Amino acid sequence: MFRDLRRELQKLEGSISIPVEIELDDKGYIDRSCPSEDCGTQFKILCGDWTNLVREEIVFCPLCRHAADCTKWNTTEQSDYHRKLATSHIRNSIGNALRRDARRFNSKKSDSFIKVSMSYRPNPTPLAMPATATDVMTQDFQCTECSCRYTSIGTAFFCPACGYNNIIDTFSKTLETVQKTVEAIATLRQTLAEFQDENFAEDSVRHILENGLCKIVASFQKYAESCFMRLPNSEQSNLRRNVFQRLDESNLLWKEATSIGYSDILNDAQYLTLNTFFQQRHLLEHQDGIVDQQYIERAKDQRFSIGQRLVVSGSSISELVSIMERLSEGISNLE
Repeated sequence: MFRDLRRELQKLEGSISIPVEIELDDKGYIDRSCPSEDCGTQFKILCGDWTNLVREEIVFCPLCRHAADCTKWNTTEQSDYHRKLATSHIRNSIGNALRRDARRFNSKKSDSFIKVSMSYRPNPTPLAMPATATDVMTQDFQCTECSCRYTSIGTAFFCPACGYNNIIDTFSKTLETVQKTVEAIATLRQTLAEFQDENFAEDSVRHILENGLCKIVASFQKYAESCFMRLPNSEQSNLRRNVFQRLDESNLLWKEATSIGYSDILNDAQYLTLNTFFQQRHLLEHQDGIVDQQYIERAKDQRFSIGQRLVVSGSSISELVSIMERLSEGISNLE
């Protein structure tokens, strides 16, 4: 009775291929997402480069350099879409088999008083909506080693195709992107308020500004480390772990290696302000921005009391961008 159904079920016991159309954005980029549970960074890569430059056996996350084979990089939306496609394909295959079995059963003649017929009514098949591309990405990159083109929201340290650390080439883009975001804050606030409400908008803007501060400081630490390692005598320096997270210590490292440190490139006021930003980043990352005595002592910031929470303004982010532009240019010329 269920000949066709049994055949379809036997097919499903093995591997089956389901054609999937990959949705690209207007520029031909495909959305990707880091499979690391600790990262999850979303980025885009030009579809042609994903096909021609990225190796099947290994892909790198632009932010954390997590490595995995090319099948692991779907976004949540893409994975949901693929599951719905698979479910739809299987249900259609089984449904068609049941229809054929029902027609065959009903076509048989019977002279008995009681007649039995078979019918099949499928439940609604879930609509497989294509995964919508992520909002417009803010930074475009092209690897100087393998020429792979990709985009990322915010900081990107590594090429997804070859894993090359390109922070020296892209740090200026990070500063530019954060500054453009600050300049668009009023528009973002209005858009977010219209999308939900004013409280949501204010909370979102606060996160955007705080993330901008943390992003700049973290990117500069990687930038400074990369620049330092290019010095001819860098191997002679005894680098402590995460030394470039500590402003005063890394300032002395540069002075010992080149006779010029951060404090020589910046004036006293700028260096003091930069130290405050470094301490604020630490506080946001480890204390959720809640001020403690250690912050007041190290940042020399008397604007806040113990127990208060930091307030990061757009103007302060712009000031940080200005300082970082001067400092990054200064250390890039040191030898």
